[in-house]
Amino acid sequence: MVVAAELDRLTVAYPAFRFRSQLIGRHGVRWVAERKNGLHPGLHTAITADLVELRAALASEEGSDQAR
Repeated sequence: MVVAAELDRLTVAYPAFRFRSQLIGRHGVRWVAERKNGLHPGLHTAITADLVELRAALASEEGSDQAR
């Protein structure tokens, strides 16, 4: 299953987040990323239909953590 494999890859790549996919009626699948520690500053939740956009948001979040 492609969705399960992608969720596994995201979990390995970004361990500070939990991931799921959600079918939103006729709009299709949405990818959801939520920070495990909600009190940590920065990105808390991301919801998008575009997996590339989700990865970009998570990658920029990682870069901002390293700059601190």
